[in-house]
Amino acid sequence: MKRAGIKEQKLNAIYSAFTDLVNEIGYEKLTTRLVAKKAGVSIGTVYYYFPDGKASIAAGLYEKNLSAQLENMQLDLRTQISRSPSLHKEHKELYRAFDQAIYARKDIFLGLKNRRDSGMKDEISGEGISLDVVLLMNGTVDALIHRHLFIEPMFETEWELVEYLTAIATASYNYLK
Repeated sequence: MKRAGIKEQKLNAIYSAFTDLVNEIGYEKLTTRLVAKKAGVSIGTVYYYFPDGKASIAAGLYEKNLSAQLENMQLDLRTQISRSPSLHKEHKELYRAFDQAIYARKDIFLGLKNRRDSGMKDEISGEGISLDVVLLMNGTVDALIHRHLFIEPMFETEWELVEYLTAIATASYNYLK
């Protein structure tokens, strides 16, 4: 197997182990050593690819998922919003892990934020909408989804949540454009 293939295989094993452990024991109890053991690689291998341990793994996985997020930018607003709660619900523990990792190590995620913003700017160029408006809408939608799913439900159904979020995003766009 070529060197690039081996690297990709190890990275995928580490990401898979990280995700499994987050779902099994949560981000707080997860250690880099546990990830290495579950992935079947040495602790040195994990630190080679992820120098800051579990926060770096979370950042790498977050970055890996950014492309899907940017692809969703091409969808209409209601479709983007309607997909988000189910994704958050399906991967609830992973989203919590991302939140915890971002809170604990903002420095690691700053570069990812800048790449995300740049990618979003490229996606919306020519649309007549500013990056600030898109970031405000996305941040508001994400915060309310997290509040609804992780802290306290704000609505009885997911449909009501999506309707509310779509109304807020539309009003924000119309107000801020």
